Amino acid sequence: MDLIVYKHGDRNSNKIALTFDDGPNPFWTRKILDILEKYGVKGNFFVLGKWAEKYPEIIRETFDSGHLIGNHTCSHPKTGYGDFEKAEEIIFDIIGEHTKFIRPPHLLVNLCENYPPAVNGVVKIINCDVFPEDYKNEADYTKRFVEEKTQSGSIIGIHDGSQREEELENRPSEMFKALPEIIEKLKQKFEFVTLDKLSF
Repeated sequence: MDLIVYKHGDRNSNKIALTFDDGPNPFWTRKILDILEKYGVKGNFFVLGKWAEKYPEIIRETFDSGHLIGNHTCSHPKTGYGDFEKAEEIIFDIIGEHTKFIRPPHLLVNLCENYPPAVNGVVKIINCDVFPEDYKNEADYTKRFVEEKTQSGSIIGIHDGSQREEELENRPSEMFKALPEIIEKLKQKFEFVTLDKLSF
């Protein structure tokens, strides 16, 4: 089965998308929202249904602030099929809208094969072309990697959470340190947009 996967947008556009995976995170997501607001940047949050169900107020705040909410499954599986349906129900109950973009866990596209909206093209499957593995690298590395690899149309994949609850408090800390400088640098050349405003 050939699914259409988008790793970047139009290379002739100066627009880029900043995406965050594995939230909402009660320790970090609001702090990230504050930084995005400070710089006038809109982000894209691929959320896990299990955390959305537990912290719905953070999803609502994110959505009400003009950021895009995407579906990252409910439980972040590695094998089988992604539980997108359950996550979609949870997200819809919170924001009153269906998601238009999904991201498979571990960027494994085969996890989308049993999700009809992905198969039928009703939702777009979003990968990324800039993936610094911020969850295991220090802030300086993440900053350099993102600044060097980002080009017109890029989709940057970083994390505001984790699939593991015990990692939520500490995992995004290095990414968070790097985020302001990343935004300041890239804003000199690019416009940060939500995925629905990125031309593909």
